[in-house]
Amino acid sequence: MKFSKTFVTALATTTIATSSLFAATAFQNQVGFLTNGQKQMAVIDAAGKDVVFKDKDGKSVLTVKAPEAQAWEPAGDTAASLIDFSELKTAGTYQAYVGDEKVGHPIVVADDALESVTKGSLKFFYFQRASIELEEEYAGIYARAAGHPDTAVKYHESTGHTDLTATFNGSKGWYDAGDYGKYIVNSGISTYTLLQLYQHNKEYFNKLNLNIPESKNDIPDILDEIKWNLDWMLTMQDTDGGVFHKLTTKAFAGTVMPAKATAQRYAIGKAVEATWNFAAVMTLASEIYKPFDEEFAKKCFAAAEQAQHWAAQNKYESYTQPSDVSTGSYTGAVEWATQLWTLIEMYRLTKQDDVLAEIKKWPLSKKKASLQSWQNNYMLGMFSLATNPDIFEKSMVDTATAIIVSTADEYVKSLDNNGYGVALVNKDFNWGSNGTAANKGMVLIHAYILTKEEKYLNAALGIVDYILGRNPMNNSYLTGFGVKSTMNPHHRPSQADGIEAPVPGMLAGGPNTGATDCAKTIAKNNPPAKAYNDNTCSYATNEVAINWNAPFAYVVGSIQAIASTGKSYDVTTKPNAEYTIEIMGIPFAKNNIRKSHVQESGKRLIMRDHKVQVEYTDVNGIKKYFNLRGEQVR
Repeated sequence: MKFSKTFVTALATTTIATSSLFAATAFQNQVGFLTNGQKQMAVIDAAGKDVVFKDKDGKSVLTVKAPEAQAWEPAGDTAASLIDFSELKTAGTYQAYVGDEKVGHPIVVADDALESVTKGSLKFFYFQRASIELEEEYAGIYARAAGHPDTAVKYHESTGHTDLTATFNGSKGWYDAGDYGKYIVNSGISTYTLLQLYQHNKEYFNKLNLNIPESKNDIPDILDEIKWNLDWMLTMQDTDGGVFHKLTTKAFAGTVMPAKATAQRYAIGKAVEATWNFAAVMTLASEIYKPFDEEFAKKCFAAAEQAQHWAAQNKYESYTQPSDVSTGSYTGAVEWATQLWTLIEMYRLTKQDDVLAEIKKWPLSKKKASLQSWQNNYMLGMFSLATNPDIFEKSMVDTATAIIVSTADEYVKSLDNNGYGVALVNKDFNWGSNGTAANKGMVLIHAYILTKEEKYLNAALGIVDYILGRNPMNNSYLTGFGVKSTMNPHHRPSQADGIEAPVPGMLAGGPNTGATDCAKTIAKNNPPAKAYNDNTCSYATNEVAINWNAPFAYVVGSIQAIASTGKSYDVTTKPNAEYTIEIMGIPFAKNNIRKSHVQESGKRLIMRDHKVQVEYTDVNGIKKYFNLRGEQVR
């Protein structure tokens, strides 16, 4: 049987897991370190001792005295000395020693150390494809029959359709998580995140081969993969412009392969959360695909425009889970934040004053900002504002930049006296904590893009290291990668395919202090960073999901791209597409804006003298400046 090179590598990595385990006295990235990047490992019981790094011939090449051990609250009482061995800049394989004892796993240093992880985290989306056979040439031992053609999807009554015998073609798209549903709001942020990954690193991703069926065409593989999902999203737009909330069966399928999950599928719900989300994604897609497929780009923008019209005219149509449906609800998204994100994306391309006027109805504020998620897209809008200084007004760009940088500064601050060097705190260890970690990394990468300060890039790299093994579980949470990686994810194809090793490249949800499934006792009796159960029964800690893989791919892919090209995204890069959009006459009345959305007049966050400050303008127009502690500065 012949396998692709990608899977020979993945399987070889899995084989290492059974033969190369060392005593877990050190926790580290188990895949590899960039030649010129930050390199750190957390070592237990080594304070004051020499940590010696030896090459494959046993020659000592670097000695680092372990600093005082520091507690990291999420790890409980397992304090560690954070060893920095960044001076090790010669490509090769090394081993760390304390005295005569090996600590940790083999250390691989290479210019492309994170490329296999980048490919793997992106190839996951290919494995999640619906409506297509996964052929051995591309899927190796994970080849499978096509599942869910979705060519005869029925309308659930919650869509507003009255002919419930009618069907439509809702084919393609990615399965959302460990189940076989397809959900617009989660698909939207995942797709947008991957589009941003390409947008910010075109030079690198134009050449990256993912070994997918479209690899031989002239379009970058990452865009081919994204288009598989965009094509499905477009089928979810109703004729009036509204977008269906999800496409699922009425109940979750059992633990079977996709081809054996044959229950009737439905379009369920039609609401503003999905519609605004869809519009934002299609707007960015229209720009990115224009150089490759102008007709498709036009189709995306026309769909975005139609969706925007429907959402503006049906602003109170929020999604409610029907009583006869028990698949993922994805309810509770912050509608106004998604609307703001959409309008920012539209203005970025159209530059029309009436769109800008709508944006200004939401004065920007750090109080509104929270880590980006399918529930709240506010930070996505800030990303677009801050990275487009030639398009948006300076005051808006300054405030968005300050929101991003001040948030990133909080993450960097959490690294003080942190023996694991990980920008995570106790409250981060909830459902999908690894997704939370990856999204923090995305904020840090944006802060790096905006400031070019290495501390943000290093903090993001620390998050990658955490996911790949620098954690108290001594576990790489990316299946198929690392010496000891997640083996039993809650993922139906991996559970039902009869293959011991799971599909590679999937990010497990991670430790969850609120687990109520088979991880409940573990979560109750362990510190937050150890509240993890590598068991298929634990959907609360071990399910996989596209909205966790996407930000991880963004972070690790951006770091590898920056290392490979020697440069990061230029914020003065202008969109390569120009569009117009009609929004006149749509009811965007100011009295529809909730009072809590309005920032206190006269105050705003800005970047000044390379620091985040508060600018206060009094009634006479005189400006004063204060630091974040409230102290006035000159």
